[in-house]
Amino acid sequence: MDTANDYRILVAEKAVALLDRRIRQWGMPWPVNKQRALTLVDEARKMLLKAKYSFLPSRDLAESEEIRRVAENAKSLASMIIPEMLPKLDGSRRMAFAEMRWALSILAGLPARILLGDANHPEYAVDVVGVEVTRVERLEGSDNLYVTRASAGKAAFTIVTNLADVKPGQVRAAAILPPVEFHSVISEAMYSSDPIDPAYVGRRVPRRLLHPDLRAAVIRLVSGR
Repeated sequence: MDTANDYRILVAEKAVALLDRRIRQWGMPWPVNKQRALTLVDEARKMLLKAKYSFLPSRDLAESEEIRRVAENAKSLASMIIPEMLPKLDGSRRMAFAEMRWALSILAGLPARILLGDANHPEYAVDVVGVEVTRVERLEGSDNLYVTRASAGKAAFTIVTNLADVKPGQVRAAAILPPVEFHSVISEAMYSSDPIDPAYVGRRVPRRLLHPDLRAAVIRLVSGR
């Protein structure tokens, strides 16, 4: 496995950098032990660096101490910085919180994504889950965007899209990408397939069903463009 260039590792590094920045800035209306949180982030960064140059096969890498500790640190961080009862947040805080939650999910889910195999497909770098579209409305202030709600079992997402053919009741793949704000609405994912079999709700959607736009989106994320 070409771990030095694997998109899963590269996106995880982006997630660590984002967490580091957000924890240092903080500004949330609840306390956090910054020193302990940043120690966990730094440990995750060091573990990722070791994994990046290990060149292990995917199964061995997924079961390695380095990747296990990255996932464990993410879970420990989540218990520290994600409150059980989330207070109402203003615009800038809502985005900061959404970014931290995305970064933590990337790190916690890294072992499972590495188990997808040795091939370095950009689509493997993020979670791509089948969701059922439950609501579609035109995004206020926009001519060609729609704000939707989608469910993946216990998880629910707000997704802003320019796909005019997205309808309630459809099941599509949703790629969990870094949050983006459109007219004060935070989009948590991107629709990444045509309508698919309802059996995929809550499950990872196979790469063969995904739009090529997802590949491009992950490459942009890694390159910083």
